[in-house]
Amino acid sequence: MVIVQHFPGPVKDYIAAVMAGLLACTLPECCPHPDCQALHCLIRWGYYRRWLYTADTEYLLRVQRLRCKVCGRTHSLLPDFVHPHRRYALDLQQQVVLWYVLTGLSWASLMDSLAETGEAHPARSTAREWVSAFVQGAGERLLAPLQRHLMALDPLAELPDTAAPRLDRVEEPAKRRGLEHAHRFWLLAERLYAQIKARLPRLHFSAQQLFPFLLHWLQSQPLPPRLFWSPTLPTTPAQPF
Repeated sequence: MVIVQHFPGPVKDYIAAVMAGLLACTLPECCPHPDCQALHCLIRWGYYRRWLYTADTEYLLRVQRLRCKVCGRTHSLLPDFVHPHRRYALDLQQQVVLWYVLTGLSWASLMDSLAETGEAHPARSTAREWVSAFVQGAGERLLAPLQRHLMALDPLAELPDTAAPRLDRVEEPAKRRGLEHAHRFWLLAERLYAQIKARLPRLHFSAQQLFPFLLHWLQSQPLPPRLFWSPTLPTTPAQPF
């Protein structure tokens, strides 16, 4: 299982800290597997390598692996600038989803905006798959748990319900509904961030780090720390937005 670990710096600093043996990996108190959850049982179990693509370069990361001495399962401490099972950095995925779901850009305008940064960027088909996977993961599977959590935090709060922009971009009714759900999830996620920030002024995450913040929130519920649902599953939309 993946255990999301906060890392405050850029990818280069993470790599340097791992290579120098300076990365402070605080071991979780218990095994994260729901069938185990034994206390003080996790030990370091080497590393594995994985690629990470950012807007301008590629990095080969070493990710700490853990093993439970009770159940024998292995887990990984994944830095929160990475999304589980995704090769691109999470901030780039957040930017694409923001432009399409919140701002209402067309795909042509969105890709032009990526090109204007002057850096390498994903192909259009990759960006479209991100939006589809976000709709399937956050918009469909995580919207209800987020709403319940917000109501538990403040039962009298009036939750935002602004309509999604430019729904005319999407012809199919089912996809429009999915986009509306994804848009509402984002608005509620911002509300969650604001409420947590008010309670914890020294919160590690800035407002621009909404997706890393959400990975930690999901993990605390506990829910799988996944905002994007795997495109290999049969439940994921076959046609991207």
